[in-house]
Amino acid sequence: MFATNFGYSYISSFRIDGNGLSIAKDPASLKVPGDGTFRAINGSVSSGPSDSWVSPDGAFIYQIYGNASKLVGYATKPDGSLEEITSVAIPYNSPEGWRDSDAFDGDVMNPIR
Repeated sequence: MFATNFGYSYISSFRIDGNGLSIAKDPASLKVPGDGTFRAINGSVSSGPSDSWVSPDGAFIYQIYGNASKLVGYATKPDGSLEEITSVAIPYNSPEGWRDSDAFDGDVMNPIR
């Protein structure tokens, strides 16, 4: 399970253990720097991670960083960490994400490598 930390600009991962929840990796991804237009309540600059998608097989997670104008694709690792495998520019604070021709082969869950 993954959750974004909007104020600190990264993703954390968690494990469901029976009836409990434990932290797998915090942070699971490297911090994505924002452009300076948004600051979290503590004053730190945030890239504004918002919408996320996980591939049906759980092998990839895609994250919009609206205040950094980018969409980042990560490969998920067994220990809960994430490895950045692709990154594309998107319009500032865009909910649309990417265009197919930018970095994907037509299937949004399979980045071109």
